[in-house]
Amino acid sequence: MNLRLTSSAIALAAMTAPAFADVTPEQVWQSWVDYYQGAGYQIKEGGREKAGDTLTLTDVVAAGGTAENPASFAFGTVTLSDTGDGKVRTVFSDRATGSIKGSEADGKSFEIPFTIDMPGNSTVTSGAPEDMTHEFNYPTIDIALTTMKVGDKENPLPIRFSIAGSTGTMHFVAGETAKYEYKAHAERMNASGDIQTEDGGKIKFDTNMSGLEMSGDLALPKGANMGGDMNAAIKSGTAMSGSVKSGAMTATFDFTATGEDGQPQTGKGKYDGKGFDLTFAMSQDGLTYQGNSDAFTSEISGGQFPFPIKYAAESGSFDLQFPVLKSDTAQPFKLAYSLAGLTMGDEIWALFDPEAKLPRDPASLDLDLTGTAKVNEDLLDPAVMAAEAEAATPTDAAPEANPETTPDAGDAATADAEAVATPEPFVPVDLNINQFALSALGAKITANGQLTGPEGGDLIQAPVGKLNATFEGVNGLLDTLGSMGLVPEDQLMSVRMMLTMFGKPAAEGEDKLTTELEFKEDGSLTANGQQLR
Repeated sequence: MNLRLTSSAIALAAMTAPAFADVTPEQVWQSWVDYYQGAGYQIKEGGREKAGDTLTLTDVVAAGGTAENPASFAFGTVTLSDTGDGKVRTVFSDRATGSIKGSEADGKSFEIPFTIDMPGNSTVTSGAPEDMTHEFNYPTIDIALTTMKVGDKENPLPIRFSIAGSTGTMHFVAGETAKYEYKAHAERMNASGDIQTEDGGKIKFDTNMSGLEMSGDLALPKGANMGGDMNAAIKSGTAMSGSVKSGAMTATFDFTATGEDGQPQTGKGKYDGKGFDLTFAMSQDGLTYQGNSDAFTSEISGGQFPFPIKYAAESGSFDLQFPVLKSDTAQPFKLAYSLAGLTMGDEIWALFDPEAKLPRDPASLDLDLTGTAKVNEDLLDPAVMAAEAEAATPTDAAPEANPETTPDAGDAATADAEAVATPEPFVPVDLNINQFALSALGAKITANGQLTGPEGGDLIQAPVGKLNATFEGVNGLLDTLGSMGLVPEDQLMSVRMMLTMFGKPAAEGEDKLTTELEFKEDGSLTANGQQLR
């Protein structure tokens, strides 16, 4: 529900972004309507009046979302005025209202109303009917939630989002495939809330970001509807990308609750980061999510923790790329993750190493995987997504047998055969481990290699290929863990036997081992030339 609510809220909030305009107010309004219809929203106006060079629209309402999560947005009056120099100025009402509706997992309906205050907003559009540039200025934008209605009950939901100093441009080029380019800057953004839970607890949070930079591109073919079937929209040629970059970010929270023992609990936390950036892209080529984080620190205390949980890192990043459309040929994918300079607070170390015998150098992890996969179903097809969600939902108990409805053995066998014959939507064909590097507690492990699946086989169940790995400082770490009593002697012996079986001393000696694992087509496995199975 949270993902749907977030998507709907963002889409509705975007209604307050600059109206797409032309050389006349009427053309401005129509292009604005056309754009949001492509985004899945229907625009209705209660009244229209033209006085001189100004077009005024009243009681304007946008309705969209999905059947499960319908959303509506009323932004009152919109005025579009010819400035006399070939430009058009668009101004929205200072306040807009909206709501999002849906159903909880237990079937209860919910509704979340909200308001958006945007005093002093203005958008100035210039250019030609087929090529327009819109410059917008929103001194402040305040989005406020006050309640959440679940069934017949109304619960307080005091949450507020504020954006200050938002300026930017939108460039639009018409055609069979309309092109949109968006760039914006915001001086700062704040999100805060003070929520009371059903059991009488409270959650209070406050987040601040500065120096926000946002950009995006959209290619929207005529007739495409992003708010309906995104899979169909992508197949028709819809393509989008975007990025968000932030400067310094701080966040705090505190809570009160009742523990399992019935006793009151309190807790708090804080986050302090130097900045981050996120990028996103979606097209027929697939989905891409990428992100980078600068140095940050985090601390949580209270609740079930007897001491503060503190940790920090110098940087982090992720890169996820995968195909989404069905194809008879394998398509590339990528998964990369990096975390550098990870450190923990002394309170955590004191739990298992009070005498500081273990090296406390910053830890790091680097993972870079690429490969190809067969996509047997359109991954964004609503039917496929529903089937995957249902398959991932655990069942509490098997239904009772009913002689009138329970299938006989023949029907069950047929169903099993069909299940076996139905391929998985996403099946890896080959995998390249370009890099795996883990450094922690004075030890280092690195690995790389290539694996493929046998002809018509499963890469995960029956890989074919080679992996090479290096282990540095592992024996020394085991000695330390044993002397500290953290690992029993019999378990240490088992681990050392495994290292002897899979590794061999490196040529440079010292505490360094290497291994080469080879997975063969006949199912056998060798380590450094010695067969293990």
